[in-house]
Amino acid sequence: MADRQRSAQGRPSGSLDGFPTRRLTRATDLFRAHRADRGPWWFGNDGGGRFDLTAPRGTCYLALDPCSAVRERLGPVLGGRREVPASLLEEVLVSTLHVPAPTEVADVQSREAGDFGVTRELESMVPYAVPQAWARAFDDAGLGGVAYGPRFTPGEASAVGLFGPAGAADRPVDPAPVQAVAVEGVPVSLAPPRLADLTVVRPPRTRTTRLGQADD
Repeated sequence: MADRQRSAQGRPSGSLDGFPTRRLTRATDLFRAHRADRGPWWFGNDGGGRFDLTAPRGTCYLALDPCSAVRERLGPVLGGRREVPASLLEEVLVSTLHVPAPTEVADVQSREAGDFGVTRELESMVPYAVPQAWARAFDDAGLGGVAYGPRFTPGEASAVGLFGPAGAADRPVDPAPVQAVAVEGVPVSLAPPRLADLTVVRPPRTRTTRLGQADD
């Protein structure tokens, strides 16, 4: 295999002093797609998320626009499809959230991140061992999270993985979340789903299930 067909993204090395950051303020709108029967502030660490930390720390995944939040929840089910059945989002809400205090997050979308060994592979590579190593390094450096390009949303879009204690956080929630199927730009169809569409990769904290079965 040619070198260009191998991943070039390595693990962090050396000091991260001066790494480019993005500042989130209390006025920054953050969007989280989540099950209607669960709160939006969940910091997971089961290894299922790109920038998951390890216990006792966790990562909460959000986006800077509602469409990206929904697309990232749908994940691989979007691959090769122009639209997905609306039934996949029947129990999904999109909440608008805000950080409780100004927060500096690592900005891997910045050109200057390349000076520290970051490539765009960090935002899309699988498996997640290398991105998770970067997450631990950012957390150890005192950064509050990481801003990155969401894997399943092309174009100008940004996602944010916020760091915090693992589990549910007692933070203010959106008093009026919207239905995910109503979010503009979400590629949904009202046609009955095909059998191949009935498996959805759940975001961190949930398991892959089939429609009609309860997840935990």
